[in-house]
Amino acid sequence: MNKFLAHCLIALCAACVTTSALADRVFPAKAKRGDMKAFAYPYMKIGDKTLHMSAGSRIYNEQNFIIMPASVQKQSSPVMFATDIGGEVSEVWLLTAEEARKHPLKQPTIVRDPRD
Repeated sequence: MNKFLAHCLIALCAACVTTSALADRVFPAKAKRGDMKAFAYPYMKIGDKTLHMSAGSRIYNEQNFIIMPASVQKQSSPVMFATDIGGEVSEVWLLTAEEARKHPLKQPTIVRDPRD
């Protein structure tokens, strides 16, 4: 009986992991796309801007687990990030390669002077 329960538990865990791995993450509408560079907490460099992380900020890894800033192993990574009302970074999602392709960086639009 114990072996049966153990097998059921293993099957249930495998099903949960598979389901979460197949699910697409949904980012808030206010989230922006950027490329994060190596940083020293509580500051984060995204693109060419150095941003301050809020006191309750959260960083999600590629598996959508919350990680501590010291746990970020990458020197650079594509990210989605959100800021709070004060302009501080409140949430960061480290993107997988597939998510980075789905959410490309927006290229700045160049407005030309009509007199040129």
